[in-house]
Amino acid sequence: MLRFLRPLGAMLFAMQMAPSTALADGEDIVASCSPWPPYVVDGEKPGGILVEYVENLLQEFGYSVRIDIFPWKRAIDAARDGDVDVIFCAEEGQAKAYGLEYEFPILISDTILLSHRDYPLEVPQLWNHRIVLGAGYWYGDVFESRRKDVDTIEVVDDLTILRMVANKRADAGLMEKAVLDTLLHTYPELAQMIHVSPQPVTTQTFYFATSPETKINVRHLRQHIASKPPKPIIQQISSNAL
Repeated sequence: MLRFLRPLGAMLFAMQMAPSTALADGEDIVASCSPWPPYVVDGEKPGGILVEYVENLLQEFGYSVRIDIFPWKRAIDAARDGDVDVIFCAEEGQAKAYGLEYEFPILISDTILLSHRDYPLEVPQLWNHRIVLGAGYWYGDVFESRRKDVDTIEVVDDLTILRMVANKRADAGLMEKAVLDTLLHTYPELAQMIHVSPQPVTTQTFYFATSPETKINVRHLRQHIASKPPKPIIQQISSNAL
């Protein structure tokens, strides 16, 4: 009898620990983020690498996923009220400040160094030149810590970075690889003037946060992530990738 009960107990334990789609069957999970091309918006509709990641992850658990794109404050308020299950581009500090449950980081893309093709720079040379360019607030800490190392630091939009580096009006620029790939494809004439360092400067990581009122079986989700960590949506670049 004991030889029979032990395998049965092990099987029941495994069933309890494994992700279960039966619990999710028929549930409509609402995930939200603010508009942010190319990660969250494709044209005027939800789409992009972050949207695809969240849809695929939750569909693995049998959930039917609806993506709503809201202004950031509205998305946060909806999650706090339980109208939205997941905020999928929240930072850890933001999630905790608004009473959401921080779940796990999502690696989006490497941040890489751009320079002119005739004056190629590698990452260690980034801070030894005249002008450094960055796009977006997330470079603030990096720039502030090295402000004394260059003559000028500017934070501008991505296309301006590409144009200034291509026209030799700046020595270097920082940009996410996901954005750069799109820009180089859209503006091939600028791409011909750009050198991309194969060594990343840093990575862009965002966070998956759940509402306290979520219908998601968070315990199963966490077990899944613990046993199978999420791989980068865009693989880290290597020295032979470019």
